[in-house]
Amino acid sequence: MEPGKLRQRGKDKRRRAILEAARGLLLEKGIDGVSMRQIADISELGLGTIYSYFSGKTEIYATLSVEAFDLIHESLAAAVSPGASPQDRIRAIGKALLGFSVKHKAYFDFLDYFVSSSRRMFPVQTKIHIDKHGEKMLAPLIEAIEEGVKIGVFKPVDAKQYSLIFLGMLHGITHLRKLQETMLKGHRFDELYHQAVGCILDSLCSKQ
Repeated sequence: MEPGKLRQRGKDKRRRAILEAARGLLLEKGIDGVSMRQIADISELGLGTIYSYFSGKTEIYATLSVEAFDLIHESLAAAVSPGASPQDRIRAIGKALLGFSVKHKAYFDFLDYFVSSSRRMFPVQTKIHIDKHGEKMLAPLIEAIEEGVKIGVFKPVDAKQYSLIFLGMLHGITHLRKLQETMLKGHRFDELYHQAVGCILDSLCSKQ
């Protein structure tokens, strides 16, 4: 391998180690309980090395937030088949979101930490940057709803608002998976989840 590519691979590996360490510490200790020294210790890198990649804890967690939103967007966009009906696109997006919550549980839990927190975690400009990636994540769903409205299979609705309702509702339902041995005993979580997707579709569909 060429020396330049080898160096870049090493840099990428160190950067990833920093991000993975920070994410794990966040879920264990909460953001106020995490220090740059702890991130350095877990990633087995020097504190100076950490600062050569990131200006501080805020930039690290902002980077992880953007990564999580981008990963979700990629998963949802890849789930949509070209030429599929708006209804099938929304079902596929719902299925992909559920799959993401399992396959990328660490990222899903990470986002959940920030979504459920009542306090502001990031400076205004950083939050605006992160939210732009969140908007991008909504795009496949917004496009499916807008197409459904355009061809008359969905009622005229605010596509972005409905997308937020859709994601918020399904995000909440994923937490019920933890109750499979208690409240959900005797019920299948996946059936409950897909029934929720069906309820959202029913609320969108035009009355003929």
